[in-house]
Amino acid sequence: MGHPLPPGWQSRPPGWRAEPTNWQSQPPGWPPGTYGTPFVEAPRPGCVPLRPLGLGDILDGSFRMLRRNPRATLGLSALVGVIQVAISTAIQIFTLDRLGQVRVASAGDPTAQTNLGPVIGGEISGLAGVIVSLLLGAVLTGMLTHVITQDVLGVRVSFGAAWAKVRPRMWALIGLALASGILEALGLIPCLTVGIWLWGIWAVAVPALIVEECGVRKALGRSRQLVSGTFWRVWGIRALGAVMVTAASSVVSAPFAVARLSVSGTTGHVPLILVLLTAVATLVVTTFTAPIRAGIDALLYVDLRMRKEGLDIVLRQAATVR
Repeated sequence: MGHPLPPGWQSRPPGWRAEPTNWQSQPPGWPPGTYGTPFVEAPRPGCVPLRPLGLGDILDGSFRMLRRNPRATLGLSALVGVIQVAISTAIQIFTLDRLGQVRVASAGDPTAQTNLGPVIGGEISGLAGVIVSLLLGAVLTGMLTHVITQDVLGVRVSFGAAWAKVRPRMWALIGLALASGILEALGLIPCLTVGIWLWGIWAVAVPALIVEECGVRKALGRSRQLVSGTFWRVWGIRALGAVMVTAASSVVSAPFAVARLSVSGTTGHVPLILVLLTAVATLVVTTFTAPIRAGIDALLYVDLRMRKEGLDIVLRQAATVR
């Protein structure tokens, strides 16, 4: 089981308001006259040092976490990825089978017919795949968030402990994924600015929901509160992480894409082997990229609480006790 979170991690004490921590200023409890002494590196019991984090700390910490907890991170991602791919593939095979013979007459030549089955089936299965990915991805991110926030203290969490933590919050995670996903998508329709803004202010909603054990509405509000004043920094780090993950996904899936093109070019319909190649590519990409995405969001949450609520001091004390 994971180590209990220290006081002040799950929620702030009533009426308490800490000023943002400044790593260069006099930390509480230091002897008088020590201000201005040479820089002392913060302790690092886990994937990141216990101080406000920079861009390099967050990106490096996401990969360190992966190396420190390969079974919990890659194991969780692979398991959820298998479930996701199995559901998506079953939907795709079903829709292609049912709609595979849908044909319409061509406008220029009534005797000629165009097979729209693969197109319609592909669109339906693609939409279903997005929904499945959104819902299962939220549960996976919640479990990985618990692994990452525990790893900050140097505690390695097992697969069972991560599931035990997230299981009571599963429906809240799914509700949060639906609320944020739908509203962000709707925000992109009238104006890209609205969707971009929502994607930024809700960056740490999932970590807040898991760590602070709050509801969907409070998690969204808590994320907005933490991101306030640092929106562009948070959005930029998140966007850079998304670009890195997308680039890595393209590299990993390139061999599968070549295989799919070679197979689809030899026949006029969608063969089963093409569906299976797509499923394998999705599984491989999800297994290796989901932990990085979750790591960036979770470490952003930790960083914001260090900067705004002095969480680094609480965590250093907890690490010392351990």
